[in-house]
Amino acid sequence: MSGMYFAGYDRAITMFSPDGRIYQLEYAMEPVKKGSTTMGIKVDEGVAIVAERIKPSPLVDVSAPEKVLLVDRHIGVGYAGLSSDARVLIEDARVYAQTHRIMYDEDIDVEALTKRMGDVMQAYTQHGGTRPFGVAFITAGISRGVPKLFMTDVSGAYTSYKAVTIGMYDQAITDFFKDRYTPSMSIEQAVLTALQALRKAKQEALQTSVAFDPEKIEAGVARRSTGLFVKLTQAEVSSIIDKLEGSGLS
Repeated sequence: MSGMYFAGYDRAITMFSPDGRIYQLEYAMEPVKKGSTTMGIKVDEGVAIVAERIKPSPLVDVSAPEKVLLVDRHIGVGYAGLSSDARVLIEDARVYAQTHRIMYDEDIDVEALTKRMGDVMQAYTQHGGTRPFGVAFITAGISRGVPKLFMTDVSGAYTSYKAVTIGMYDQAITDFFKDRYTPSMSIEQAVLTALQALRKAKQEALQTSVAFDPEKIEAGVARRSTGLFVKLTQAEVSSIIDKLEGSGLS
């Protein structure tokens, strides 16, 4: 009887359970939790997104799909979850950002773009015959000289963060950030801290040493000085990984 009782609230995105839960949203979180790790860190100098790609087969070209993408010249996003859902939402965000520039002759505010993505995601939690998007986003950029960092979950809710992670190992990495985060660190140190956090979390989970392949790490940064979001090259990522391995930091 209890299983039937549960199933009645389990089958519809538009129905709350008696304790205020929407089960389909909870299910949509599962591909996010199982997705490859994406991290964001905001510091005084700017903001960074760092993500790990997972290679499911030796025949897969690990360079695609991207995990950190440019939405506008001053905004980038990283995601965890279904890449197909992410692609659709990012394409919509790009069009929205360009439309804003054409209409107002200015860069769109990072929070305004984040809100737009959240609005689209939230709409899919209200209508029968649809499902929630199975993806969460970290959005980072510079608005009027100020670094901004947001995380948007599957419900469309978004929150501003100093440091945040989505995907696998999220709790362990969050705990690491709580201990090590300082806003005065440089952008390079922010990327290095994210990789330290990921390595420690993986080592604790897998009970083995972890070495990073530069081809499987993506990073993008936006600096106050330029106001632009740029992807780091593989050589730049390799240099930061070499510093991590050479320092013996954990």
